[in-house]
Amino acid sequence: MAQHRLGAEERSRAIVAATRLLFARQGFDSTTTRQIARAARVSEALVFKYFPHKKDLYRAIIEERMADADRSLPLDETLTALDDPAFFERIAVDVLRRVEADDSFLRLLLRSALEGHELADEFHRARVERVLKLLEDRLRQRYAREGRGGRLAPAMAARVFHGMIFGTLLSRNIFSEPLLAKAPAERVARSLVQVFLHGLDPVGADA
Repeated sequence: MAQHRLGAEERSRAIVAATRLLFARQGFDSTTTRQIARAARVSEALVFKYFPHKKDLYRAIIEERMADADRSLPLDETLTALDDPAFFERIAVDVLRRVEADDSFLRLLLRSALEGHELADEFHRARVERVLKLLEDRLRQRYAREGRGGRLAPAMAARVFHGMIFGTLLSRNIFSEPLLAKAPAERVARSLVQVFLHGLDPVGADA
């Protein structure tokens, strides 16, 4: 019985993995269940057994990527306990590394957004909004600690930093910009944090 359950889980994961790659390359509407079955090396009937509708496959992809993100970067006290530079760098490095290892989900998100499919919105609600909230809270604490007014609102600043990461992903993984594509993720992340926290001035002592 245990072996049967394991086999079923493996087949399900194979179907989801094949679907992610096909959706990223061809889009939701252009991908058929027959193509998914062929890529996953299972029967089309088995695809329908696990995922009666194509939208169920999208949901499975979201759940898979969410679990992967949560394992790679838990949004808990181990992250919030870091000082400011390490906190922002940890977030940037994690995203860069995960996309570097497999950029199919990034491509799928882009295609979904262009096609007006709900996948991009679902992932934003499930993961990105949580990350943005952490960024906002950290920036609000930093502003209070420095005692300076007239700064960029924490909500906007959080989205600027997130946009810096996303723009870097596009340059590295979609457009293959030579300098960014060849640089290690850690070096790129440090550069992003340096510019975000200190601008182009030399790094000073953090408050």
